[in-house]
Amino acid sequence: MNKIKLTIFTAMLVAALIALSVGGFATTTPVVFQDGAKIYAEKCAKCHKADGTGEAKYQKQGIEDMSNATWQKNHTDAKIAAAINNGKGDFMPAWKGKLKPAEVTAVVKHIRSLKK
Repeated sequence: MNKIKLTIFTAMLVAALIALSVGGFATTTPVVFQDGAKIYAEKCAKCHKADGTGEAKYQKQGIEDMSNATWQKNHTDAKIAAAINNGKGDFMPAWKGKLKPAEVTAVVKHIRSLKK
């Protein structure tokens, strides 16, 4: 009987370790949100400012106030993600291949949190 218990315990332990190694346990929203805030601070805030309003010198180039409720309403998550991935015009670089899809999603969620 002890051998059966040991076999079951071992199988459960192996299954748990496999689940952990392949991401079977989801991270919580605050961690994802914090990652998005960190990425935004490192990659976006230089031009878009920490609050999303945009640096004055780039406003002349067409940068928009991402904290504005109307802007938020008129831009879907997919549209924001596409701008992050593909860049915009001559000034905003494309981040596709430099940011993982989950990181782009986290940045989009952070941008959503900037709404006034």
